[in-house]
Amino acid sequence: MAKRIKHEAARTPSTQKLLISIGQMTHNLTSRMTVWSMGYKVKSIGPLVEEEALAKGSDFLGESVIFLVAGGIVVLEYNKSKAESREKEAKKYAATMAADAALNAKLDSLDLRLQALEEVLHNNRSRLMVLEEERYVNPLKQGESQEKVNTQPALKNLRRWWWPFR
Repeated sequence: MAKRIKHEAARTPSTQKLLISIGQMTHNLTSRMTVWSMGYKVKSIGPLVEEEALAKGSDFLGESVIFLVAGGIVVLEYNKSKAESREKEAKKYAATMAADAALNAKLDSLDLRLQALEEVLHNNRSRLMVLEEERYVNPLKQGESQEKVNTQPALKNLRRWWWPFR
């Protein structure tokens, strides 16, 4: 492909002039860099023959086209992978938000159940107070002292035989 671009560009006179000037510039630049890298100062650099300049210019054109195509492909692939990554993160975020919404709904239903149970407990507590006054006899009211009434269950009976800490 690069050879075809070089051949087609070198066919017309206007592009030949452009390629010759590009070839002269690349020769000038590479020669200066070579001399500077050796530690010398550049006084002047002679121009190339038109055929050599045309060859260098067409090589530069072919290589730059290949470089631009390869760079474009790299950029497109990078953007494609970024889009896939964003899509993957969006799905993960949506799943997290759905799970969060489900947990919040469950928590709300549990709150409603807890409120209903607290109301039932409150209503039953008031009924038990009424029943306590009618039927239940408090042993302290009959004259027993506080010491004789054991209000805590026996811890000895609650412990299991296999429990290592006694």
